[in-house]
Amino acid sequence: MTAHRDDDEHEPENARPEPEPGAEQIPNLDESPAKATAEDAAAEHPDTAATQPGDQAQQPPGDQTQQPGDQAQQPGDQAQPPPEATEQADAPEAAPTAAAPAYPAGQYPQYFAFPHAPRRSPHPALIPLMVIGTVLAGLLTVGGLVSAPGARDLLDAPARTQSAPAPTAPAAAPSRPVISPSPHTEITRAELDTVMDGQEAALRSGSAEAFLAPIDPAQPQLVAQQRRLFENLRLVPFQRAEFLWSGFSTAALQGHDTGRLEFRITVDFVHQVTGVDSGATVETYYWQVVRDFMGGPLRVTAVTSSDPGPWDIAELVKAERPHVILLVAAVDRAKAATWADRAEQAAKRDVELWKGPADIPSRFLVFASADAQMFDAAYGGKVPTGTVAFCAPMFRYKDQGPNLVAGSRITWDTDAKGMTAADAQTGVLRHEMGHALMGRFTGYRTMDIPLWVVEGFAEYLEWVDLFGEYYVPDARDYVRSGRFPGKLPADDDLYGEDPEANGINYHLSMTAVRYLVDKYGAAKMFTFVVAVYRDPTRLEAALKEATGLSLATFESNWAQWVKSHV
Repeated sequence: MTAHRDDDEHEPENARPEPEPGAEQIPNLDESPAKATAEDAAAEHPDTAATQPGDQAQQPPGDQTQQPGDQAQQPGDQAQPPPEATEQADAPEAAPTAAAPAYPAGQYPQYFAFPHAPRRSPHPALIPLMVIGTVLAGLLTVGGLVSAPGARDLLDAPARTQSAPAPTAPAAAPSRPVISPSPHTEITRAELDTVMDGQEAALRSGSAEAFLAPIDPAQPQLVAQQRRLFENLRLVPFQRAEFLWSGFSTAALQGHDTGRLEFRITVDFVHQVTGVDSGATVETYYWQVVRDFMGGPLRVTAVTSSDPGPWDIAELVKAERPHVILLVAAVDRAKAATWADRAEQAAKRDVELWKGPADIPSRFLVFASADAQMFDAAYGGKVPTGTVAFCAPMFRYKDQGPNLVAGSRITWDTDAKGMTAADAQTGVLRHEMGHALMGRFTGYRTMDIPLWVVEGFAEYLEWVDLFGEYYVPDARDYVRSGRFPGKLPADDDLYGEDPEANGINYHLSMTAVRYLVDKYGAAKMFTFVVAVYRDPTRLEAALKEATGLSLATFESNWAQWVKSHV
């Protein structure tokens, strides 16, 4: 606010007279205390007053116009009594302030402030001394606070208003009594891990006693079965062999009391046969595990397998050749060497004929038996009529590579009707080893590979050295009788209920592969078959790459070739 002096040296307009002794002051409700202080200073020392930028312009005295947004008086509000004296805008002297009416002690209207002493400005000469003294006092006070114990807490503590209530801690939740778990029988995961590690170590070291340690000694038949398994596994050249438990049949490995606890666990025999498997594969066992009482010994009371390997079926002997690991039931020990020689002859010829990628097995694992029950057991049930051998793909353990199959297991019925001659047995093994050679290229759509490609390729390896000399009589009669439709065999034509019809279509599938070799060369045939094994959806594209023909044109040309050659 700015104070003015006119040429007549009138007293400033806003100068206020000294109050009478003992009189209460009625405050000017339009002015803040800061404004009043500035006005008092200007009134007493007009020469020192100066206009400051941003000072608000003085309103004309007596201007009572309500501005937009001012709150209107509401009904029931206490009316403000009119002042007994008002200032006149053109009066040379300021009007005296009326004395406040008397009120009972402690009761004042809303527009009254408590009485206070008149405010006067200090003499200008004293202002610098007062400022210096105030600063020194402040520094001493702050220094004392900072150096005092707990000063940091005071400085760091957030400011609180006097009216803010002190924070109160939340009510503590009622404490619950600690209930100790009741004793119960349990089998820990660490115990199962120890048992699995013991099986692996025993197999590696050759300790039958350690391998049989978890087996219930009260189960003599189970003990004999597991001893036989141990001895059979010791015959096989494993690159990897370990036992891992992967699940159990109950929600928890603990009982409700200290009594008997029994459940079934899944045990994976993860293994890789050297030269046979490109990666680890797995056979799954199921163990019945028992603990009779809390703290009692852990016992295995039963072991089963849903897909038994040759080592689970009978006591075995082994005959090895450069390309063959032949496992034979001990009762056929005398025939093992002869069968191994025939298997080696078949393997050697297939490897010589191979024109595909180099990543093929260097050895074949073959289980040979003259016992029909053992043959069925290795198949996992009754074999289809007319089956004399089969090649079982072994799937990779936990998807260890881009292909589905890690290796194969060939099972051979050496006493099958009409298949006891040396050439017949060698031919059968060449067929099954053809499946094993392609196993490593089998992708994840194995069920979509057309069977005329699968069986036609295997039949080609079986019959390739007899071309020009012999055809299956039933197939020749079928073609020459006019029943041949000129179509590539469908899957149902090869794996149907009629063994004779199946045999005819096996042979016709072979002629499709032979036609590829005769017209386009063995290398293109191998490239085509491998491509279809990897991705059967590319059948037509792979055929066009090998022959330049569409599937329909290839089929038509092949049918004409069959009619002129068979």
